Amino acid sequence: MNAFLNLFRCLVLLASFALLVTGAATADERTAGRDAELSSDGVPQRLILALDGIPFDVFVDAQRHGRFSGFRPVARMVSTFPSLTDVSFAAIGGGQLPTGYQQMHFDPVQNKTVGNTVGSLADRVHTNIYADSRDYSSMHRMIGYMAAYHYALHDLQDIGEEVLASHKQTFVAYLEQSDPLVHVEGRPGAERFLRYLDGFLTDLQAQVRARTGRELMIDLVSDHGSTLMKGRIVPVAKLLEVCGFHRNNRMNHSKDVAYSLAGIIGSIAITTPKGQVEEVAHCLAGADGVDLVAVDRGDAVGVLTADGEAEVRLASTAPEQYDYRALRGDPLGLLADAGIRERRFDQAELFRQTSAAPRPNPLRRLWRAFHGEVKEPSPIIVSLIDGREAGNAELRTMARIRGRVGTHGSMTSRSSLGIYASNWRDVGDVDSWSAHDGLFGADTVTAMHDVLDRRAALTLQTKSAAASQAGR
Repeated sequence: MNAFLNLFRCLVLLASFALLVTGAATADERTAGRDAELSSDGVPQRLILALDGIPFDVFVDAQRHGRFSGFRPVARMVSTFPSLTDVSFAAIGGGQLPTGYQQMHFDPVQNKTVGNTVGSLADRVHTNIYADSRDYSSMHRMIGYMAAYHYALHDLQDIGEEVLASHKQTFVAYLEQSDPLVHVEGRPGAERFLRYLDGFLTDLQAQVRARTGRELMIDLVSDHGSTLMKGRIVPVAKLLEVCGFHRNNRMNHSKDVAYSLAGIIGSIAITTPKGQVEEVAHCLAGADGVDLVAVDRGDAVGVLTADGEAEVRLASTAPEQYDYRALRGDPLGLLADAGIRERRFDQAELFRQTSAAPRPNPLRRLWRAFHGEVKEPSPIIVSLIDGREAGNAELRTMARIRGRVGTHGSMTSRSSLGIYASNWRDVGDVDSWSAHDGLFGADTVTAMHDVLDRRAALTLQTKSAAASQAGR
């Protein structure tokens, strides 16, 4: 009996650990009919492979060492803020907005933190990107954290079989197990997986070519990056207690704060009574391990660091522009001239300038974190520096058993930069929102059909020439 109870406890802990980064927003059924076209030769002509948590710099190194030689140079995919699976893949997939930044979040209607159950990993719950590939059971995902590499390869093989069995023109596949692998094994695990992925895609391409005589168009995308380093815990509860606040799962008193620790991540979404929001934000802004604190101020987003404060406002939507006003210092480092305290930025230009910066694409990410990213935004989001993380005691216990090397969630470059790569077209840097257009937008669909038309014309020309030669 004791052995059974210990096993049950381990599975419950493992289920909680699996919440570290797994997505939890239900896919929007409206996207299910996004591409109903069938392939003319009975095998998908394009594969969109969504990889959870593959970092940009690891993929760059893989290409530098000759991997993915059939692909154009990889581009950056800048995640949302927080840089978490639920919100990022919701934007990439263009599906229904998640309720909160993670499945475990504070629900203002129920006045409590919800979602901290094993049921969060149920079969019907998965990341918010519509995929044609299968969705695995909660037990599969739980055990997958104990054998991440094995399960990643197993699930990838399943995807290969499903692609070859499909008649859709475009097949969308999602691989979840790449993220646990990076969390558990760090950079060596990511590099080992990419070596296998390169061989897997090469073999899949050969099978498609043998069946159809043509190439498979492949697009790769991931939702965020990883610090690729084990972090030290930031004691958020103790920091708040020093300022007179008390963590509670409900808002019963003026000094209550609520936040979920659904995983070991680099960000914390905090809820507190409206009158205490600014005090809580200032309490944490100067704490050791904190990168910045973002605050919802209605028509503005406050940005606080240990040595500065600023506000971000949406100035216009067409073109998309943001006003950045420094109140103290220059917390985002966007004002080159110390004499300038306010400046309007064009989003497209700022994105080009900051996609490789320490905090990529800062203004849009900060603004949308509170305006349109989730249905129920928290008033405060804390971003931690690389090498620091937040997590509860149970998850730390589980992490000590299995190990962990890396996290994400913050605004930092390491956490934020995923991949965007293609073997049939040149691609540039995108964020989670523009990645949706790049993968599923009208221009991309038109470009795909142009490639298909050229291939069909070339095939017809080849057959005509062969027939003419045979008739001589």
